[in-house]
Order: sequence, then structure tokens, then C-alpha cells
Amino acid sequence: MATQTVLLIIASAVVALLVAIFQYLYKAKSKSKKTLLFAFLRFLTVFVILVLLINPQVSVTKTTTEKPDLILLTDQSKSIEYLNLQQSLTQTLAKFNQSADLKERFAIFSYGFGEQLSDSVVDNLNSGQTQIFNSLKNVQKIHRKAQSPIVLLTDGNQTYGSDYSYYKSNHEQPIYSVPFGDTTRVEDLKITRINANKYAYLNNKFPIEVLVNYAGKSSKKSELQVYKGKQLVFKKQLSFDIQKTSEFVDFTVKATQVGLHSYTARILPFTGEKNQDNNSKSFVVETIDQKTNVLLVSDIIHSDIAALKRTIESNERRSLTVKKASEVNSLEGYQLVIAYQPKPTFRPVFDLIAKKGAQLLTITGKQTDWTFLNRLKRNYQKNDSNQDQEIIAILSDNFTVFNTDQFDLKDYPPLESSFGQETLLPPFESLLFKKIANVATTDPLLAFWENDAANEAVLFGEGFWKWRLANFKRDGDFKKFDDFFGKIIQFLSSKKERKRLTANYESTYYTSNAIKITAGYFNKNYEFDTKGKLLLMITDTNTASIKKLPMVLKGNYYEADLSDLPAGNYTFSINAEGTKLKTFGRFNILDFDIEKQFFSPDIENLSALSVKNNGALFYPNQIDQLIETLIKSDQFKPIQKSRQEKLPLISWKFMLALLLFLLSVEWFLRKYNGLI
Repeated sequence: MATQTVLLIIASAVVALLVAIFQYLYKAKSKSKKTLLFAFLRFLTVFVILVLLINPQVSVTKTTTEKPDLILLTDQSKSIEYLNLQQSLTQTLAKFNQSADLKERFAIFSYGFGEQLSDSVVDNLNSGQTQIFNSLKNVQKIHRKAQSPIVLLTDGNQTYGSDYSYYKSNHEQPIYSVPFGDTTRVEDLKITRINANKYAYLNNKFPIEVLVNYAGKSSKKSELQVYKGKQLVFKKQLSFDIQKTSEFVDFTVKATQVGLHSYTARILPFTGEKNQDNNSKSFVVETIDQKTNVLLVSDIIHSDIAALKRTIESNERRSLTVKKASEVNSLEGYQLVIAYQPKPTFRPVFDLIAKKGAQLLTITGKQTDWTFLNRLKRNYQKNDSNQDQEIIAILSDNFTVFNTDQFDLKDYPPLESSFGQETLLPPFESLLFKKIANVATTDPLLAFWENDAANEAVLFGEGFWKWRLANFKRDGDFKKFDDFFGKIIQFLSSKKERKRLTANYESTYYTSNAIKITAGYFNKNYEFDTKGKLLLMITDTNTASIKKLPMVLKGNYYEADLSDLPAGNYTFSINAEGTKLKTFGRFNILDFDIEKQFFSPDIENLSALSVKNNGALFYPNQIDQLIETLIKSDQFKPIQKSRQEKLPLISWKFMLALLLFLLSVEWFLRKYNGLI
């Protein structure tokens, strides 16, 4: 306490004494023993009032005991129920919560987890996924103390997410794993993985890969069967033993019908196999009949046109139609227009291209009318002359529009063009540059423009039919040349029309996962519209039943949750209320529960997790031992913390109570003795 405060308190005592003497001794007409009592009470009253007015600060030391946190992380996924572990898990959790010694030593916190972390443990095990890594990571965000051990009660079977065996706590928190389930190794066949494309083109063969695993010591034979609906499309005999525990089977299936098609891969169970839920797995492939139709407009006959037709139609999903300029009345049904050596007769064609916003590839050469082309004011101009020149093509190293690593210009003859300097409007990317008279230049030979309206490209040279022959002479086939031009055609023809209403969804969902469809809705300026009312209509193609539900705004998108839909094939439409905007789609829901694929705990990964985090693995019959370890560990001792605070005396309620008491006693005694 400061010296000044001490002096003020002493002065207060002197003043209080003087007041008491003056009031009860100096001015008193008669004195008695009671007078001294009254004087003493008055002294105390005045002294307390003066001290409260001075309001000195008093140092107070507060001591608290902080217990370490004990985190119980309990598996809430469906696999616990499928393996009949719910009762065992509940009893184990109760042992921790009912232990008086644990409660005295720790502050106990219980969390459940499945697909995500929950702040409570519930009885219904309804989580269709298990994600251990993220659950541990999220718990660490809540409990940051190193002396906070985590007890993980689970079967250890994670269905998605990062491999939890590599998890390391940032706060050095020990992790004790308790694996639930039958640890006896039983013989089992299962389909671990299927690799198949989501899409296939009609009448094409598409590849499928199936990985089959075997756990066991004896030799087993089985048969892998793949069904399209109820039709068997592939089968193969497989054999396994202690040395051969897996086999990758790859094969192809022909896509014969357009639409979504469900396939099921099944490995036949052997006699006595306990878990047959993991012997089959379904997948969906959508067969599409989508061709790219290309229109080539030319008023001359040239070998380049024949080379283009063979190149484009080497892919059966593309077709090329050749017309004269006077024959073109509409561009409907065409994804790309190739204008070959344009002349003034092309004017109506270019008007149609501008009106539709069509994708365009212009090929110029010795017979091109540059006076006409320059008047069109496109992305390029040329100062033309009547002199011809040969141009060697150089491949750009910095082209980013699509991959050209496989293309090789070695031994390709030069192209031909009229002499003159081209001028191109930026931004553009050059795929080929010119080399003239053995001098490499940075002048574009083949350039691309990419924008919202339409993609465009121009090639300043003719005679590339010779490239195709040179490719065959060099490699024995046309593949590299056809692939090169195929990528050009694919890029130019794949520009998607900008839509105000779009749907985002998967073609295949599983019943054990969340099933959600999202949509984007934009106003006429293509700005996201938060005021839209979107209605989703779902149709079951098997029963023709219809379900309608509004889509909910979620920030910058609209969403509908369809997780309650049963397995089946569905089509849907989304309509924006008050507009004619509508979008359609279809999807398939497969009845596949990944939590049923496990029949024993993952001891190996749980043990690795505990060792990595300075903990240990305890089996359910060792819970008492685990509890004893936690209680007796010197690492988890309560921490006593003391904190010194300076409090003003006026905040002490007993001082005010004392003042009230002194005044009351003095008044009562004076009243009792007839002095008032």
C-alpha cells in the first residue's frame, strides 16, 4: 500500500477520534460508562466512512486448480451398428464417465464423430461415412493443451479423408486408441476398387478395371462377373492364396445404348464366407451419342479439303460437311465453321457467323481475297501482294490453350501463301510461327482468340495435305497429324453457350452419401441473382412418381438436398419462377453402403496413430488398465494457478455492512437510553 494512503488512513483515525471526543466527551453534559461506548461507536463509524472515501486498493491472491481435459472421441458411424458393437461401445463409454477417480483428475469432454465431429454422443448411429482424420483435427482446435489426452473409441475403419495413421497433434496430445470389433482374421473376398469412365460414346468400347482382394491363408477360387442390369457382359475365373492376395482385372465393354446404365461387378463368395456385403460394387456409365458437326465452306477444289475431311472424320464422333458459299442458308446444327480461302461470295456466310456467334476457323492461301477479308475487320489484317512465298512452320513452346507435346513438325514440307505482313489484334495465342528463307520469325502462322462470344482461329497457309502424307511417310500412320488437327477442332467446337440457369450435379450418387444438386441463377447482365425462386422437379423413371421442392439459397448458389431418395434412376428439371428459363438433367442413385464393407477393426492404423502421438492401443477388455494409466500418469496432473488482484476497498461488501451495523447499533442504544 502506498505511503500516502497509509498517512491518509492515520489522519482518518485522528479525525474520527477528534469527532468522537468532541461529540460525546467535550459537549456532553453528563458522562457515564455508556458515553464511552457511544464515543467508541461514533469513532468507528466516522473512521469507516473516511476510509471508504479514501478507497485504498488491497492486494488479494486468488488460487485456482485447473484439471487437464480428457477427450472421449466416440465413433457414431453405421459400421458400429452393422458389427453389433453399439452395446460394447456404450458400456465402455459409461466406464469413463462413471469413474470417480477420473472425474477428480480430469475435466471429461465427450464428442461423437462420423462424417463430421459432433459435440455430443447419441444413441442412433446414422452416419453413412467415417472421417477420423478431420475429427481429430477439429478436436485439436477446441482443446489445445498438451496435457489433454484423447481416447479414440472406434473400429478404425475410415471411409474417406486423409489417412489418419499419419495424423500428428500440433499440441503433443497423447492419443489412446480402443479398437472395437472381432480381431480374429477371417477369410474374405472383396471388390476394393472399380475404375471406369463416367461417359462412353455410342458404339465405342470403354475400359473397366476391377481390383479384387483376398484375406486368408488357404487357396480359393472364384469368378468375377460384371452385369449390365441383368445382362452378363463379362466374367473371368480367379484364384487366390497366401502368396496371391489381389488381382487387377481389366477389360472393355461396348456401349450399345444411349443413356445412364448401371453396372454391377460381383465376385462370387466361397463356401462359409462371413461378409458378403463387400463382394459386389455398382457403378454407372452414361452413354452419349454426341457428334461434332463441322461445316467447311469453299468455292474452290483443293487437296486440303480432302485431307481435312479424312482427319476430322477419323474420329467417328465428328463429321464434316463441305458446301459452297452460295449453298449456306443456315448454320444450325454445326458447332464449327471452316472458311477455306474466303472470297466476296462469302459475305452472307460471315453475316450468319456474326449473327449466331459461331466458332470459326479461317484458312487463307494463295487464292484468298484479302481485300474482302480486310473489309470484314476481323481480328487480323494483311498487306497482300501478288507474290507467293513458302513458309516453314515452327511450333511454339509457350502455347497454353491445349497440349501439343505429341506433335512433331520434323520432315514436314512448307506451306504456301501470298507474300505480305499480317497484323493481329491482341489478345491472341500463337501455336505456329513462320520461318521464311531459313529465318525464324515471331510472326504467327496459326493463331487463336478465346472470348465469351466465340472462339476463333486463323491459319495463314495452304498445302497442309502434304503434312498428312509426310506424317505417314515418317511414322507409318496419320495419328499425330490427325490428333493435332483433332485438338484444334475440339477446342474451337467445344465452346459452351453461356446460360442464365445452370445445374451442377453428379451422374452417380450412393445411398450412403449426401445427395445434393446445386444451381446457378443469373440476371440478364449475368450477375448472380439472389432473388430467384427455383423449383426442382424430380421424376423417378421406374415409377413415374414426381417430387417437387424449392431450392434454398446458400450464399452464391441454390441447393436442394435429396438424401432421402431411394436407389433408382431419376430425371430432373429446374425452373426459375416468373421466367421461361429451364434446365434439365438425370442421375442415378446406387444402393451401396460403404460402412458395410468392413468386418474387423483396423488395428494396424489405430496402433500407428497412437504410437505416432505418444499414446498406446488398449483393447476393450483393457479399459480398466487404460483408466488406471490415465489416473497415475505424471503427465496429466492438475495445475494450481494463483492470480494476484488489486481491489478497491469500496468493492468489499462487508465494509458497507460494517458501516450499516455501527450506525444501527449506535441509534438503537441511544434510543433505548432515551437520548433520542
